[in-house]
Amino acid sequence: MPAAAHSPRNATRAEDSVLPGLSSLFSSLKVVRLLRLGRVARKLDHYLEYGAAVLVLLVCVFGLVAHWLACIWYSIGDYEVIDEATNSIKTDSWLYQLAISIGTPYRYNASGSGQWEGGPSKHTLYISSLYFTMTSLTTIGFGNIAPTTDGEKIFSVAMMMVGCKYH
Repeated sequence: MPAAAHSPRNATRAEDSVLPGLSSLFSSLKVVRLLRLGRVARKLDHYLEYGAAVLVLLVCVFGLVAHWLACIWYSIGDYEVIDEATNSIKTDSWLYQLAISIGTPYRYNASGSGQWEGGPSKHTLYISSLYFTMTSLTTIGFGNIAPTTDGEKIFSVAMMMVGCKYH
């Protein structure tokens, strides 16, 4: 055992026992380095607040674009649902399909105004238009509201291209 007491490893331990305060001083200095983490955390918190504001702004812009596209989508359907030349309803329009699916079909008032009446309410039309644009912009596109006329299909392709910008 006397040979082991003179090994370099044991000599270091003997030095530590001579200056026990020096070792704990170095450990304390390492703890002081942790104080810099507080500054880093504050800077990170500042950037996260900025990121949240940017995220909210992007969501608002996305909602505004979706609203505009929903208004255009509705306008296309409203323009194409009634054929003015023949005064007949186009059964392939998305508005006609929606009216049938929710139980509020279009009907011709021959005894009164001589115009087409009925169909979904404006509230239902806007919600359905916004739903369609949101699903198309996010490339989900469930298909329960689908473009059927050429104008609707062209607009849908353009809307999907706009949606690609956000991905």
